Amino acid sequence: MLTTAVREAGANGFRVNNIPDNHQRLKEVIEDQMVRADLIVISGAHHDESFELISSVLRELGDITSARPKMSESGLHNFGLIGPDRIPVITLPGDPVVAGIAAEIFVRPMIRKMLGASNIFRNQLKAKLKSPITATPGERSFVRAVLSSESGVIVTALEDQGELTSLSDAHALIIVPEDSAGIRAGEIVDVMVLERSSI
Repeated sequence: MLTTAVREAGANGFRVNNIPDNHQRLKEVIEDQMVRADLIVISGAHHDESFELISSVLRELGDITSARPKMSESGLHNFGLIGPDRIPVITLPGDPVVAGIAAEIFVRPMIRKMLGASNIFRNQLKAKLKSPITATPGERSFVRAVLSSESGVIVTALEDQGELTSLSDAHALIIVPEDSAGIRAGEIVDVMVLERSSI
């Protein structure tokens, strides 16, 4: 999924390896990529302790910052520069849905900027919300949704947000701001359009 997302953004993406459970082996895998990659994206395995292993290895290789974005369903991320050539690296949570959203929000703009593209960010539009959605105050949410044009542009949140298919089925992401506890049906919302195109 992440390799496809990287390619869709316009880069030559290559899936390299599963995360080894050995510190030295993981270091070797990452060092192998440092000689040819312009950007390294790592996603830890789901529901395990790989984040600490990945973080430890990356800190040996360069300057790394760990952070948890104020996003619902998010987890810890790393970002920084590694190796003598200061290759940018970003790590994403292991949950595939969370990783997919993080790739859209963080990785895609990085790739577009590195390519010198004029359209770094996805197009956004206003749409009327068909059914209400809830949110956690203090965190920005990106709700997977589909668009339709009944009387104006209508956006409908997909029912099962936790399923991986919500990423492939979505036409758009409803952007729910940090100060919102939810949005009522009929309100106008900001929507990021997921156009499946590259450069």
